[in-house]
Amino acid sequence: MMKNNNFLFMFSFIFSLILISSSIQYSLADTGVVSMDSHDVKYDINNAKIESIFLDPDFFELIITMTTQDDGTVEITIPRDLLDAKFELSDDMFFILVDGFETDYVESESDSNSRTLMIPFFSGDSVIEIIGTHALNQFISNTEIKIPDWVKNNAGWWSTDLIEDTEFVSGIQYLIKEGIITIPQTQSGQSTHQDIPSWIKNNAGWWADGLIEDTEFVSGIQYLITNGIIHV
Repeated sequence: MMKNNNFLFMFSFIFSLILISSSIQYSLADTGVVSMDSHDVKYDINNAKIESIFLDPDFFELIITMTTQDDGTVEITIPRDLLDAKFELSDDMFFILVDGFETDYVESESDSNSRTLMIPFFSGDSVIEIIGTHALNQFISNTEIKIPDWVKNNAGWWSTDLIEDTEFVSGIQYLIKEGIITIPQTQSGQSTHQDIPSWIKNNAGWWADGLIEDTEFVSGIQYLITNGIIHV
């Protein structure tokens, strides 16, 4: 009888540990602050753990790498001086990619200093890209850029769907190779898809209308090169 009681006690104890462990694992959460150039990026994520957060100023984007355990959300507060999305003087939408797929988000808070975004993700996702229009320490210099004015016509036609994506991409690719367009040196990449994010087409239209600078238009071209959509 004593042996049976001991066995039941041990079984109950082990079973309780399993339940506690499962509960802890399921409720995995991570909260913290990452400092970049004296700017604090605050985050709160559930069902995942943040691996890194860093700024890519060349492409006006904040990149989050993470290990996910289940579907969840990340709430991130971004200082405006670090990264922002603007159209003229008004706030614009950020462009969010989760593992390469465009994703909707909720802007839960906004003030003159920062913007707080809530971004959903699925189990297995590992990278979130938050793309804006302005970033700290932009290394693109106007002296490195040469774009003939007539290229704006092509950009405007493309932004209004008067020419296809393939025509615009092949045209820009040709102009860069022939030295008609000069941009900062950019590392070419490879891509398994040829989808062009909508923010790049929007930028092209705004650039054609004179609403944004050459540097912002070029950031989109560099994105296409880095992701293997334009080959130079």
